Amino acid sequence: MTKLSGLQSDVLKLYRRCLRSIRAKPPDAQNKFHLYLQYQFRHPSKGGGVSKRDVTTIEYLLREGRKTVEMWESGTIKNAWVTKEMSEWAAKEHPGLHRRVNAS
Repeated sequence: MTKLSGLQSDVLKLYRRCLRSIRAKPPDAQNKFHLYLQYQFRHPSKGGGVSKRDVTTIEYLLREGRKTVEMWESGTIKNAWVTKEMSEWAAKEHPGLHRRVNAS
């Protein structure tokens, strides 16, 4: 396995922290949080479209992601809003997740 750069390991730590915070959410809302998280990290207009050499943008997205996960961990956020764009993206890219979100 190749050694990760500092930013790469920071991104992975943030992703894992988000996944851990989702486990504390109500079971019927967890799929929505998973969809939101995957959308933020993988969609081309979000984190998925950033070059690994674009350090400034990655650092900005890390700051924004940390703020988001801190809100999630505070316990006041019980549900996630899934937009139509997120649902359409999930239906195309991750059909299994999309079905679970629509079922809840």
